Amino acid sequence: MTLLPALLLTFTLIATGLYANTPPNAKVIIDRMIIAYGGEHNIQKLNAYEQFWNIETKTTDTNGTDERMVMIPNSLSTKLVYPNKTEVRMLHNQYGSKTFDQQTIRAKGPMLDAMKLQLMRLYHPLVLQNKLRNISASEDAKDYILTLKEGSLRAQYFVSKETYLIEKVVGKLSMGGQPMEFVTLYDDYRAIKGVMVPYKEVKYAGSVNTAVMHLQKMHFLAAPKIRH
Repeated sequence: MTLLPALLLTFTLIATGLYANTPPNAKVIIDRMIIAYGGEHNIQKLNAYEQFWNIETKTTDTNGTDERMVMIPNSLSTKLVYPNKTEVRMLHNQYGSKTFDQQTIRAKGPMLDAMKLQLMRLYHPLVLQNKLRNISASEDAKDYILTLKEGSLRAQYFVSKETYLIEKVVGKLSMGGQPMEFVTLYDDYRAIKGVMVPYKEVKYAGSVNTAVMHLQKMHFLAAPKIRH
């Protein structure tokens, strides 16, 4: 091999190696997510909505329903109804409460952190775009992984390299000094008024599959636009 072809081959290998080791760019990933979810105008509809879910409970033989009201990025209300009990969880800004058996308690510590993670897992691409300074990006063979840190909490969004839709969110907190993970898998995406929405959620607490949820109805509500 002559000197010139050998040099060209060397530079090509170096360039290929550098490209392969380049970490994914969070901004580029989120920009592509915005397109995949339906564009900025349609994604704004996810700032406020009501959802009604059927809950297929995996830890007991009792199923139920979940009525969810979401106001991004500050508020989340869920009403869980089972044959033998009803529970309402509310989060607004930094205040959380839980109502059951006709009593209301204020959520503190890990209970409050778990509520905050439930809201964080619902962040759509425009929220992630606004929080870009707190997000780092990595990848595995199948997904891009966006890691968002808010105080002591961390949420990882696994974004499909094929569709740029969120396939999984892993929320992490500390409970009694021990790390705890809450995992939600997302599937069966469909367009509702131009924005992509998952119709199936599979939930885990640690390694335990706690529930499979199926979306029945969804209504968009009026809400201020998220500006960036």
